[in-house]
Amino acid sequence: MRSIRSAATRLIFGAPVTSRHAKKGNLPKRRALPLFGADGFSSVAYAPDEILLTLLLAGHGALAYSPLVGLGIALILLIVVGAYRYNIHHVGERGDFALVHQNLGITAAIVLGAALMVDFMLTVSVSLSSAAQYLESITPVLLGHQRLIACSLIGLVTFICLRGLKVMLRVSHLPSYVFLVLLAATVVCGLIADATGQLGRAVSADYTVLVPDGATEVLTTQLGVGLLLVRAFASGSVALTGVNTVSNAVKAFAPPRQRNAATSLMVIGGLSALSLLGVLYLARQTGVVSVLDPAQGLLVKGQPVGEDFHQVPVLLQITDAIFGLPLASVLLGAATIGVLIVAAMTAFTGFPMLATTIAAKQYLPVHLSARSSASLYANGVLALGVSSMLLVAIVGPNVHALVQMYIVGVFTAMTLTQYAVLRNRWRAQRITLDTKKRRTLWRDIGISAIGTGASVTVLVVVILTKFTHGAWFTVLLIFLLTWLMIKTNKHYSAIDRQLALSAEPDQLAADRALPSRVHALIYVERVRKPVLRALAYARASRPSSIEALVVNVDEARTRENIDTWEALELPVDLTVLDSPYRNPSASVLDYVQHMRQKSPRDVLVVYLPEYVVPHWWQGIFHRRTVHKLKARLRHEPGVVVASVPWQIDR
Repeated sequence: MRSIRSAATRLIFGAPVTSRHAKKGNLPKRRALPLFGADGFSSVAYAPDEILLTLLLAGHGALAYSPLVGLGIALILLIVVGAYRYNIHHVGERGDFALVHQNLGITAAIVLGAALMVDFMLTVSVSLSSAAQYLESITPVLLGHQRLIACSLIGLVTFICLRGLKVMLRVSHLPSYVFLVLLAATVVCGLIADATGQLGRAVSADYTVLVPDGATEVLTTQLGVGLLLVRAFASGSVALTGVNTVSNAVKAFAPPRQRNAATSLMVIGGLSALSLLGVLYLARQTGVVSVLDPAQGLLVKGQPVGEDFHQVPVLLQITDAIFGLPLASVLLGAATIGVLIVAAMTAFTGFPMLATTIAAKQYLPVHLSARSSASLYANGVLALGVSSMLLVAIVGPNVHALVQMYIVGVFTAMTLTQYAVLRNRWRAQRITLDTKKRRTLWRDIGISAIGTGASVTVLVVVILTKFTHGAWFTVLLIFLLTWLMIKTNKHYSAIDRQLALSAEPDQLAADRALPSRVHALIYVERVRKPVLRALAYARASRPSSIEALVVNVDEARTRENIDTWEALELPVDLTVLDSPYRNPSASVLDYVQHMRQKSPRDVLVVYLPEYVVPHWWQGIFHRRTVHKLKARLRHEPGVVVASVPWQIDR
């Protein structure tokens, strides 16, 4: 059984690694960029959809504003990227949690940790739900099974990540690069076709969008247009996700780590901004339509599309309009699925590292910092996989609904990080006298202030416009996680206080004092070899007294035990305990408690003889009286439980 269990563990978690080998994580830029940039690249798969979904609430005419919204998002993205590039040089390998803890205190750091954990969970849920949507689009036979597909993908990615960072690196870079090449080719071909007047129209361009009464009047006033653009901006700001991924993974880069990470972040930000702008422009030119509820909001040739209608993602609609070949959509769709899977992997890289950092501060269970194999802290990987799968199973693989929850956690973390850097630089300039250094610090303060202002602006807009659309769930989840982490720390602190050595000499002397006497009790089920071994061990320890206990649950068995004991002429008294309810554990426990009350300063050592069967399934055929008794005695003060195993031969 042990060999089977070991083989299964090795299959799932990978081969064990030494601590020195586990710390090696020097990734060159060509490897790190596709892994940590996939979160940002993959947002092109669903961010344009979110923008169009919002704009089309006011009808077809609102699509003219989509490039403007994209331009605003790209501008904010570049501002935040610039601020984070500075953060990387300042923070180094410590990560956002350590930075916020140092500059804003532990409470803010806990809130940041909760926001990042929610961010990681929703990264997995959004990415793989979107991947399921793309898989349905290029494989019509799978239509109607998006929830099952999304949950299966989460399980697959969890398994891959349990195998460790090396396995992830083998499968991560190729999908990202293929996606970038195919996306660039699509956008460039689309722009050329548009410039030459050969760009086709999307199939959905001829669909009729049903809007609520008076919705189109929004476009007739500046206030209405402004509110619509703000709401669309809030929806599309999901494109900014992934910026903080690189800053939290600096130690994974090859030296010089900070420079390589900052360069990678700049490339990721630039490519993400250009991709978003290109897709939104082509979406407007091809007339792509994407609505929140097609069954209620779309007409094809004057007829409702029906409940079974599948809305193809914007990116694939554009591809079909540009090339007019199903193969092109299939290739880009497959590449998009690949990069979305890699984006989920980045969360499985970051979540365990974050959980380990927080667990080291005793704000999360210490199990999350356990690392015994090649995996990135298996417990953290499993926790993220299970929570993401539960979210998708309960809420559903609705990308739009998940995105509303996603954005809040991202910008909460960004805001706290930017403010922590700003506060650090502000404190530094107050104690710096050198003019040149002060000038540099004021420049840093300006950069951090711009980044903080951008993050706060987006966060406020998102909460105001998306709170009732799902953002409330993220706010509640961050609050609950923060509360749980505080409670966890209080639990560990209370235990530490009780276990710590006393500073008082009298109390320390009392803790070191020997017990007045030690009494040995041997539990006897049947007088056989394990009992004799336990008796020998007890006598060898030379206690003040030794006593054997047998519980009378069967008269014949009890008489047999007494006769055997007397025949062996053992130099230890055998005490028979009555058990009217045939509960040996309760009878022994009552006797132990009675002895403790008589002599509270004495120590009782209870020897429990037990036999160990060679196969796990053989344990099903045996009573677990000793295990139950052991579990109950562990909670009794002044009682030591000594297990005496007897191994059964195969």
